[in-house]
Amino acid sequence: VRDVFGVLKSNGYRQFNTAYVEIPKKMGKQLALDTLIPTPSGFTTMEKVRVGDTLFDERGDPCRVVAKSAVDYNEQAYRITFKDGQTIDAGERHQWVGEYTHGKRKQRIMTTGELYRMPKYDDVIRFRIAMPGAISTAEAKLPIEPYLMGYWLGNGNAVKPEITIKTADVAGVLKNITPYYDVTSAWKNTGESFVFRVPALRSTLLKSYHQKVIPSVYLRASREQRFRLLQGLMDSDGCIDGTKGQAIYTSTERSLSESVSELLWSLGIKNAISTAPSTERNDWGQKSNDCGRRDTGEILYYVKFTAFTDLPICGLYRKNQNRVIRNSKTRSHFRYIDRIDQIPNAGMQCIQVDSPSHQYLVGRSFLPTHNSELAAAIALLLTCGDGEERAEVYGCAAD
Repeated sequence: VRDVFGVLKSNGYRQFNTAYVEIPKKMGKQLALDTLIPTPSGFTTMEKVRVGDTLFDERGDPCRVVAKSAVDYNEQAYRITFKDGQTIDAGERHQWVGEYTHGKRKQRIMTTGELYRMPKYDDVIRFRIAMPGAISTAEAKLPIEPYLMGYWLGNGNAVKPEITIKTADVAGVLKNITPYYDVTSAWKNTGESFVFRVPALRSTLLKSYHQKVIPSVYLRASREQRFRLLQGLMDSDGCIDGTKGQAIYTSTERSLSESVSELLWSLGIKNAISTAPSTERNDWGQKSNDCGRRDTGEILYYVKFTAFTDLPICGLYRKNQNRVIRNSKTRSHFRYIDRIDQIPNAGMQCIQVDSPSHQYLVGRSFLPTHNSELAAAIALLLTCGDGEERAEVYGCAAD
């Protein structure tokens, strides 16, 4: 390709005017049949996706599936495990757009096989993939305004239309709720908090707090609605570190924590979940710093991410003050590969999308991946991109 387009005569035209490009059949960029693929209505899989379905590209914009291959069982398959624990099973020739980070950083498109065979330095795969943008979806008709839903998921009574607010945060939280709903009563709670009754919450009540999870309609609501939901979650059970801007959402419910993680991925925010033993106060009559702690026998799930000043992470002013200025070179903006292992091919397919970049998002963590075709790109450049007249391009698919 470099020789065809890079060697010029003195008049500026290409030295070589005829090119022959041959590519083997079945050069699809394949993923496992059970690979999750985000859509505007939730997740589908590679096996179930159809031509005409709407997916998302690396900017978060909608794109459509325009072609799909037959199932292949022959190509070598690999399992790519990322540093945050996410895994993707991809074929030998599947392509990834990223940055080669050994020495001078370079933008590269590399196949899974090339990444597998690439030399490691300090036992690290020197390739990283940029985080995508927040997915673009239409505004949804929601049963409860997103901020209140988020706050109730964190600090709401599962069986009664009530929320608990820390005494110091009462004014800030109610400022985000009372423009939409009536608060009919309030009373002092144990510790440093108040309980407020919000009758509108009756439609959300459950049999147990163990059933709390972000409803799917909220996870595909508009970007603005999803940020409002995140603000309610963070104002109830979230915090932001005052030095490095690390934000943490904490819950004893695994399903709720996983849905918060999905919400963050959908907003283009890198995150990871960790765990620790859950504790509670020894004496609720004392201040939190003086009461002592004891184990509850439950597990705490921490959803961790970086809170940048250009994102409306929280509704409370005191929490937003701890955000940090974005630095696009930090690790928060990239996905890193932990290891790549050869695995049996249990069935793989590839799709083609109409996004300008030929990229689309896959996995529960909305990972950008690539499906471009080299021959088609060369043909397009020859016909209308290189500034030379009277181009002739012939394509042939033959046995």
